[in-house]
Amino acid sequence: MPDSTAKSTDAATSEPVEQAPAAAPAAPAAAPAEVVAAPAATPPAAVADPTPVPDSAHVPQAQPRVVYVETPAPPRQKSNRLAGGALALLGGGAFAAALAISMFLLMVMIPRTLLGVAEGFGSYTASAYFWVPVLFFTLGFVVLALVLNRGGWWLYVLFSIVVGAFTYFASIGVLLLLERVVFMTGAQAEAAYWLLALDPRIILAALIGREVSLWMGLAIAARGRRVRARNVERRAAFDRELAHKKAEHERAASAAS
Repeated sequence: MPDSTAKSTDAATSEPVEQAPAAAPAAPAAAPAEVVAAPAATPPAAVADPTPVPDSAHVPQAQPRVVYVETPAPPRQKSNRLAGGALALLGGGAFAAALAISMFLLMVMIPRTLLGVAEGFGSYTASAYFWVPVLFFTLGFVVLALVLNRGGWWLYVLFSIVVGAFTYFASIGVLLLLERVVFMTGAQAEAAYWLLALDPRIILAALIGREVSLWMGLAIAARGRRVRARNVERRAAFDRELAHKKAEHERAASAAS
C-alpha cells in the first residue's frame, strides 16, 4: 500500500510531458468542378396582337406642310424719260423757230441801229448768236426732262426759270470764248461781258427759252401724269392677282392636310 501511494504521488508530482496535438486529418482534395454550360433560355415566341395599342411615344407626329409659292415679280414702273426727252428735243426745235421769228419781228419793228445788231436777219440765223443759244437751250431742257421724269407740272414751272438762266449765261460764256476772251485784258474782258449781257439777242433767247420750257414742260408733265396713273393701275392689278393666287394655294394646302 505505501508503495502504491508513493508511486501515485510520484506520478502526480512528476513534470508534465508536452505532447504535440494530434494533427487534424487532412480534408480530402476537392474534386474539380465540372462546368456545364446551361442552355440559353429561349424567349417566348412573340404573338401578334391583332389589336395593338398605339404607343404615343413612337407614333410619328404630323409635321407642318411647307408649300412654296412662286411669287411673280412686281410690274416695273414705266418711265417718262424717253417720251420726255423726245418732247424736249421737239421743244428745242420750237425754241429755234420762236427765236428766229421773234428776232425777225424785232428787226422789222425796230431799226437795227437801236437794237445794236449790225447784220441782217439771214446773217443772224447763220451766226453763233443764234445757234449757241439754241444748242444750250436744247441741252438744258433735255437734261431737265430726263431728271424730272414723271414730275408734276409745278416742277416745270419752277425749273423753266433755271433753263432760261442756263441758256443766258452759257451762251455768254461760249460767245466770249469765241471772241478770244482769254487773250483780252481784264478791262477788255469785262467790257465784252457786259456787251453780251445787254445784247438783245441773248436776252431774247433767255426769255423765249423760259417760255418754251414752261409750255413744253406742261405737255411732258401731262404725259407723266398719265404714266403714273397707269403704273398705279398695273400695281393694283398685280396685287389683286397675287392675293388671288395666295388664297388658292392656301385652300389647296388646307384640302391636302
